[in-house]
Amino acid sequence: MNPVRTGFLALALAALPCAGQELQFGAHGGLNIPVGDLSDAVDGRLGVTAGGHAAWYYGHGHELRTRLDLTHYAGGWQPDAGRFTKNTITAWGLGADYLYYTHEEPRGLYLTLGLGYQWWTVDPKEGPSASENGLSFAGGAGWRFNRTFALEGRFTTAQFRSNEGQGSAFQVLATLRF
Repeated sequence: MNPVRTGFLALALAALPCAGQELQFGAHGGLNIPVGDLSDAVDGRLGVTAGGHAAWYYGHGHELRTRLDLTHYAGGWQPDAGRFTKNTITAWGLGADYLYYTHEEPRGLYLTLGLGYQWWTVDPKEGPSASENGLSFAGGAGWRFNRTFALEGRFTTAQFRSNEGQGSAFQVLATLRF
């Protein structure tokens, strides 16, 4: 993509939130249940996620939410070159989610699809750390109880190791809006 197209795309994306009705800030946090390669790397232990978000409601059930996440897994013991090591895995994420409220107002059941970018660090107790970054995808559903509180479940996936390592997890999150 040439620089002119990239510039126009960035400008269009930056202007998109201006079409929303009101900007709402919030925080979210919850538990992660790792699956697949990520579960193996952390010995199946739960992780935690905390972050903040900004959301623009466009009317008729449509919302755009940008988010910043920090995810942490204090993993279990894994075999590594004839010995065992303990992996600690951390991921910073920056993403955007599209939310659709099925009742066409920001209450009740909503569906969400998201795209983001994550920066992973795998830090074994013994040995060198490894970092990886790349695109992440998320999809799920939630229930917004009122203007300030919602519960959400979603599936997230991203590459966390270059050779073998799909960082997939089920997340159960609580969100608060201010």
